[in-house]
Order: sequence, then C-alpha cells, then structure tokens
Amino acid sequence: RIRFVNMGMKVLITGCQGFIGSNLVTHLQKQGHEVIGIDKRKSTRREVPCELIIHDLETQIPIKNDFDRVYHMAADNANSKQQSITQMSTTRSNTLQTISALDFAVKNNSHFIYPSSALIYNTDYQTHDKPLTPLKEEYIFPAKPDKGYGWEKLFSLMLVQHYGKETGMPYCTPIFHAIYGPGLDIDFKAKVIGAMCRKIIESNNELKIWGDGSQVRSFLYTDDLMKGIDILIEKNIQEPINLGSDEAVTMSEVADMLLEISGKNLKKEYQPAEPTGCWKRSSDNTLIQKLTGWKPEIPLKDGLTKTYSWVRDQLLDIS
Repeated sequence: RIRFVNMGMKVLITGCQGFIGSNLVTHLQKQGHEVIGIDKRKSTRREVPCELIIHDLETQIPIKNDFDRVYHMAADNANSKQQSITQMSTTRSNTLQTISALDFAVKNNSHFIYPSSALIYNTDYQTHDKPLTPLKEEYIFPAKPDKGYGWEKLFSLMLVQHYGKETGMPYCTPIFHAIYGPGLDIDFKAKVIGAMCRKIIESNNELKIWGDGSQVRSFLYTDDLMKGIDILIEKNIQEPINLGSDEAVTMSEVADMLLEISGKNLKKEYQPAEPTGCWKRSSDNTLIQKLTGWKPEIPLKDGLTKTYSWVRDQLLDIS
C-alpha cells in the first residue's frame, strides 16, 4: 500500500520525541496527516503535539490500529565520547526495536520507513591519511562500518530488505548524514553542532573543539531532510540512498561560522585527545539527484544561524 504525501494518512512514528522524530511529527501534521507517536517514556525535554503512546519498543507493539506508514525513528545512540561504553546496549536495543517495528508494519500492511546512518559506510574511505572521498552507495560493501552502532544499522537495513522481499512490505531506506537544526540535543547527548552552539553561548574566553579541527562532515538541515524523505517515499525508492549534504566542511570551519553568527571573539582551543569519530565523511548525492532531482536548499550558514538562535533561546528558557 503506497499513498502519496498529499493524501491524508494515519502514520505511526517510533521515537517521536527525539530530535528527528519530533520534527517529523510537526512536518506530517502540517501536511494534514493523523500522527500517533510511540516512545519509551515521556520526555522532559520535548513535548510533541500528537497522541503519545508509552511503550518499550524492545517488546511487541500492542497497538491494533491500521497505519498507512510506520516511520521507525527510534534508536539509542550516543555522542563520540559515550560510544566506547555503550556499544553492547545500543546494538542490542536497536536491533530488538527494529524487529518489533518491522513485525508491526507487516501485521498492519504499512509502508515502512527506516533511516540508516552514514556510519554503515566502509571506514577505509574515511581515514585521516586519505583525500576526502564523498561516500557513494556502492561503498557500503565490502562492509566495514563504524563501531557496533554502524554494524547494527547495516544489519537492520538488510533486515528491512529481507522483510520487504519475503512479505511484500513496501519500504524506504534513506541513509541520513549528520542532521542538524532546531530541536537538536544540547544536553549530554549533543552532537557536534548542538554542543558547539552551547559552548559558544556559555563561554566568554575559549571554544573547546574535539580533535584538531580538521575532521570533515557534511551537515543536512532538518527542513531539507523532511522534503527528501517525502520524495523518496512518493517515488517508491527502496534501495539504500544517501540523504545528506554534499557541502563538506571541517570542524574548524563550522566553528568559524558559528563564532561569526554569535558575534563573539573566542579563542579556538583544540583537544586532540578527545574522540572524533571517523575523520572524513561526506555525502555523494549523485544517485538521489539522478532518481528524484532532490538536493539540499538550505545553505549551511543559514541553517547554522537558525539553529544557533534556537539553542540560545532554549538556554535562556533554562536559565
């Protein structure tokens, strides 16, 4: 069952209180869809404007309603510093959650949307000593993902494909690359942009940057992400496909942009002993542009400006 994005649908979003999940709730509601969210516990950080079902996704989903789509956004993850001590728990939990969500989608004859991660890519293409190689989908194999989380995301992607092949379940498997924007985490779970925004706002002297600043990423703004998901579903593209930006920047360049946005003159203090993740990671968008014509519309500087303003407002509310 495939229904286009301009038709009213009933959708289930797992992990609806997370950064991407909460943005997706708002996005789909604006399109006129009935949205129901499911999450492990009620969040004290985000309040989503939809019906919220509290349930541990490691166990069978007990809902009996008929859903047109299941967006499986739930996933336990960690920032670079915590990854070394959470591989077992996150890999185990995420696998069980995905199996539960897949079983539910098959039972409800739902279109299943599973976002994979750029961490599934072979890390040999992302080392410090090699030139930047934008990651093409053909570089997923031979497999050498990043840590246990990357292996789990790759295994789950293949599991989705097997479910689709053997049950006829329609599915979509975009590969997310470093998503950012209003609503991102700014607490202990913060990734680089959320953490950097907060550091700048709260500091009057220096900006501490993990690594030596030469690490490379490409960041995709949430509004562009939502449009990309829509078009992949509408065109019924099932193969793994990059959903990211091809505007590659170093962490030092991101810091310079944010410092300019902030108007602050902070000294950049590099911390090479801190974890950095893979050194060079950028999306190659050749395939998605060929199949859909999609490309990011929000320049990084504009997205960072909006994100920095949102983080500043959140910290003012907290104080």
